[in-house]
Amino acid sequence: MRIPSNKICDITRFALNELNGIYPEREIKSLVNILITHFTGFSLATIIAEPNKTVLESDLLKLNFAIKDLKAEKPLQYIIGETEFYGLNIRLKHNVLIPRPETEELVDLIIKENKDIPNLRIADLGTGSGAIALAIKKNIPNAEVFGFDISEDALLQSKDNATKLNLDVIFEEGNILDNNFTKERFDLIVSNPPYVMEKEKKEIRNNVLEYEPHLALFVSNSDPLIYYRAIAEFAKTNLNKGGKVYLEINEALGQETAELFNCTTRIIKDIFDKDRIIVANY
Repeated sequence: MRIPSNKICDITRFALNELNGIYPEREIKSLVNILITHFTGFSLATIIAEPNKTVLESDLLKLNFAIKDLKAEKPLQYIIGETEFYGLNIRLKHNVLIPRPETEELVDLIIKENKDIPNLRIADLGTGSGAIALAIKKNIPNAEVFGFDISEDALLQSKDNATKLNLDVIFEEGNILDNNFTKERFDLIVSNPPYVMEKEKKEIRNNVLEYEPHLALFVSNSDPLIYYRAIAEFAKTNLNKGGKVYLEINEALGQETAELFNCTTRIIKDIFDKDRIIVANY
């Protein structure tokens, strides 16, 4: 089926029919408004006030395909190729993880606790789209920020985002599991590594399982802390005296994760009151 006309009201009606039972009605309307705004440039006020306003045929075709993608449970961020993260527009046109609100909490904590410290050298391990590294650089501009990732797709995306945002972050290939991947030393290490155990897949929505890179999400049940152990070893050799490590964690493994670090640690809860961040002070 195709959208019957290029009027905004008909586009919305088509989406409600196609997506009924997959998303709540209020969410469908919100998703469609975002798509119309993205593809046409119309403001939300225009969409609401002028339901009979028409869109270009070329934009109508894009909207038709986008609604079909939503029906297949493709995440909106991948459909429009971007997302908002800590005030930055982050492109997601390559195979990278969609940054989450919990990760914004991690970035916010880092900025609040370190923004007044001059000349920091910061490493983002497993940088993905570059969202963490770029948000930190934007808000702590005098810091020298590095982003490392094993994925070529991720490095393509992070470098593209740095160029678009005009932020000077150094992105390099590097495997967290190899603690010799760089000889650089840092004052601060941050990471949101894979931490969802395979056995937790049943709790994950299809839009994540079917579309987001599993390499960036899942770890084995037998060794769920493999990346955190590697980061702890990396900190021993590459973190300057008095440095700090900030990590997003699996809520079920907070204490076990903290025990990997031979220093003072804090476990911090997210807005949903779940253990979500560990800070290790060396």
